[in-house]
This record gives sequence, structure tokens and C-alpha cells, in this order.
Amino acid sequence: MRQRSTSQKVLIVIAGFMAVWLGAYFLYQKPHAEKTLPGLRARLGGGGASAEFLNAKKAAEYYQYEIRRNPKVAENYVQLAHIFLQEARVTGRHHEYFPQAQEMLEDALRLRPNHFEALATKAAMLLTLHHFEEAKQLAEQAQTRAPQTAFVYGVLCDALLELGDYEGAVKACDEMLSLKPDLRAYARAAYLRELHGDREGAVHVMRMACDAGVFGQENRAWALYQLGKLYFNLGRPDTAAYIYRGILEERPNYAYALAGLAQISSARGNAEEAIDLFKQAYRVLPDHGFLESLAGLYRSNGQTEKADEMIKLVLENFAQHEEQGWNIDLEYARFCGDHDLNLDEALRRSKRDHARRPNNIDALSVHGWLLHKNGKTAEALPLMEQAMRLRTPRSEIYARAGLMAQALGQNQKAINYLEQALALNAHFSTAEIRVAEQALAELRRGNKVS
Repeated sequence: MRQRSTSQKVLIVIAGFMAVWLGAYFLYQKPHAEKTLPGLRARLGGGGASAEFLNAKKAAEYYQYEIRRNPKVAENYVQLAHIFLQEARVTGRHHEYFPQAQEMLEDALRLRPNHFEALATKAAMLLTLHHFEEAKQLAEQAQTRAPQTAFVYGVLCDALLELGDYEGAVKACDEMLSLKPDLRAYARAAYLRELHGDREGAVHVMRMACDAGVFGQENRAWALYQLGKLYFNLGRPDTAAYIYRGILEERPNYAYALAGLAQISSARGNAEEAIDLFKQAYRVLPDHGFLESLAGLYRSNGQTEKADEMIKLVLENFAQHEEQGWNIDLEYARFCGDHDLNLDEALRRSKRDHARRPNNIDALSVHGWLLHKNGKTAEALPLMEQAMRLRTPRSEIYARAGLMAQALGQNQKAINYLEQALALNAHFSTAEIRVAEQALAELRRGNKVS
């Protein structure tokens, strides 16, 4: 009896152990239902039925399942954040998807504070929100932890570009190219070439970026759009239009291709067609840049009431962006400077933006323009000239520098800058071209008289 009792006790202990082990095993395997995870929402305009969206939706569902099954694997949160960020880029619905991506990245970093991909992805998101300094810090942390990862160098390159450290950006891009020469690396290299005045080299490398892309995918469409812009800025609008139409064959209703065609129509004096195309683009992708273009077109076309409507919408968009954590100092200052609105506030913002990144070309040129608009032209012109230090082929900067030089009585300098502006691209902005041409004609007449 005693031996049997002992055997029973052993069996009971074993059975108890097995019950605990099996319970733990199935608890581990069973998805954790208590955490509500965000997902993708149907795209507008029939985009919800596309293979691209359906694949993204399946991928999101997979990572949601993996997170529920094992909530302690940081990588799954990072991959889900990537999906949300890409969907925000494709749809323009940043206000929906950025908070979701941020939540996933915070979960990942709570689990693994030094997870390099989570750090780099958070940095990429901060770049979109224009928090450049914090983005650079996170990208540098990620680079320290993963010095052989191309994605990290791409994010670091972008942060350095925005902060005006162009030498550092070139080095980061070179590292990215050496590790993984793909579409993203080539596109950055092309931008840097253009920034340094090598437009033909930029075209060559951007074509490499396009060739490295997958037919119909959003990143290839974006690279092709950038290629079209390069050709437009080279004074070859027919080639640019051909590229934009090709994008629309690969990816119907791609908003930036529609906007590119709108810009060409505007340059050719077909304002109504340009307006219609920008409206189409905005219906597909709610980018405030399209509204800004519409405001300018309506104004130059004499449609004052409609221009005022667009201006109101743009300013409302800016306010919403700020509520959602964006830094829009540069965008606000540039828009108000272009439309002679709220010039005191615009100057305050351009000054703040310039202070945080004093070597950035955009920060320099916008602050210079706002100083000029506020009657401080003597302070403004040196900033514009600093913005031209790399010989970046931006007609607008040269044209505005010419107008400033004219206002200061530096007539020969004004002629040189205005001639360069028109030589770089005679199509850069219908309204500004007229002003530049009139100023140049006046200066030339004055030189003949003197």
C-alpha cells in the first residue's frame, strides 16, 4: 500500500507539472486579445482594392497577430510602424497613421531601448514632422549600434541635409551607396548632385534610381517624378511631361505626376488646365502644397476670391499640422512671403527657422526673402548670396537676389543675378518670371542711358 501511495504521489506531481507547463505553453501560443492594435483603413477612390493595398493590409494583419502571440518581440512593432508610415506617405493621411506608428515605435523601444531600426524609423518619422535636430540625434544613435546598415545612413543623410551640413550628408550618402546601392541611395545621390550644381549628373543618377525601382510601386513613381522635375528645371518641359504621363500609365492618378503636369500647364500659360490638374491631385492626396499652388494660380489669373479661399484653407492646414506636432515655420513663412500675408509673424518664424539651421539653403533664402519683404534688404541680400554658395540651380533664389540688388542700387549685380535666373530655367514661376523680366529690362535700359 505504501509503495502504491508513493507512485500515486509521483504521478500527481508529474501531472501537476505537465498541467502548468501546458498552460504556460498555450498561453504563450495564444494571441493576446487584451491589446487593441491599430490597422489600415480603406484607401479613398478605389485604392482599397489595389494589390498594393491588399498586400500592405495582409502584412499589417500578420504583424498584429505576431504581436498578440508574443508581445515581447520588438521587431514586430517596428515592422508594423513601417507599414503605417508607408501608408501615410501613399495616402497623405499622416494625421491617422503617424500616431499609430509612434505608438508602435514607443512599444518597441520600451522592450529594447537600443533597437537600431526602431531608433532610425523614429528618426525618419521626426524628419517628416520637421524635428530635424532630434532626428539627427536618433539617427546617430542608430548608426553607432548598426554601422553597416544602409537604412540608417539614409536617415542620417536626410537629417544632415535639412540641417545644412551638406558635407556630412555627402559622406552619409556615400556610406549608404557602398552598403546598398538601391533606389533610395541613388535618389539621395542625385539630389546632392543637383544641390551642388551638377544637373546633368543628377539626371544620370536619378535615372539609375528609377531603373532600380519596381514597376508601379510608389517609390519608383516618386523617383520618376523627381526625374521629371530635373528635366523641367533644365528647361525641357516636353521631356518632363512625357515622364509624368508615363508615371500615370504605371500608377494611375499618382498625385505628384498630376501636379507635375499642372506645373507645366501653368508655365505654358494654360492656367485653367493647371488649376484642374492641381484639384485632381489634391482629391487624390491632401497635400497642402497643392493648395498653395492653387492659391498662386488663382491670384496670377485674377481670380481673387478663389485665391482668398485657397489661402484660408492653407492657413487652416498649417494650424492643424501644428496641433499634430509638425514644425511648419519654414512653410508658413514662405507661403506668407509669397502672398504678402502676416509679414511680421512670417519674419518671426523665418528667423526662428534660420536660427536652428543657419546653413540650410531653404532657411537662408526664405529668411532673406522675409527680411526683404519687411524692408530689411541690406540684411537680406547676404543671406541670399550664402544660399547660392553651392551654385544650386534654383532660379527663384537668383531672381530674388537680383530684385534685392536692384533695390540696393547694385545694378550690375542685379543684372547678373536676373540673367542667371532666367538662364537656369525660363519656366520656374509665371508670376516671378514676369517680375524678373520687367526688372531686367528696366535695368538694361538704365545702363544704356547712363
